[in-house]
Amino acid sequence: MKRTIPLLLALLLLAGCGVQPPAPAESADPARDTPAPAATPATDPIPDETEQPSAAAEPVLSETEIKLDGTDSYLRLKLPEGWTWTEGEESAERRSVILQAPTDDGFRIELAWWNFFGMCGTGVDFREVELPGGRKGTLATESGEDAVWWTLILSESPDWFTMQISAPQALIDAHRAEIDLMTANLQIGALSHLTVVAPPAADR
Repeated sequence: MKRTIPLLLALLLLAGCGVQPPAPAESADPARDTPAPAATPATDPIPDETEQPSAAAEPVLSETEIKLDGTDSYLRLKLPEGWTWTEGEESAERRSVILQAPTDDGFRIELAWWNFFGMCGTGVDFREVELPGGRKGTLATESGEDAVWWTLILSESPDWFTMQISAPQALIDAHRAEIDLMTANLQIGALSHLTVVAPPAADR
């Protein structure tokens, strides 16, 4: 016991002076000295991107604006990004523009003004629809052997405006998001006409 006390005091003095005590002797048991393997964090399995096809990107509006004038009103809308347009038929009874999709499937829409518009009702399904922007219209559809004649009649103005498509139903469904985007942002407004101004009354 007497020898143990001086030994402890010596160790305390050495530690206070910054001297490290000797390392403990290696154990004879190698199993005790082997460090445990580091735990690896759990990770979610990487999804197989080939299992599900990626969803098509939602269409966005471009700055390309189409304005079609009638007699007393106009129809205006913006095209989806990538779409183009060309002039169509123009006469005293009808004016139109052709809207072309950027895809290679030939999908296009004819936007038209009519002095008067009528359709034969034989084989045509007419139904009232509410467009994504809240505007109402009449959708007329007729199925043929190779295509569906799809006509949206917009009659909320003194003039007649239509959006017409002739394509297989599967192609119309494939471009449904772009059709909805266009019908949601279309505007119908009144044209401003020059009014006849009465000449000033003669001075009396």
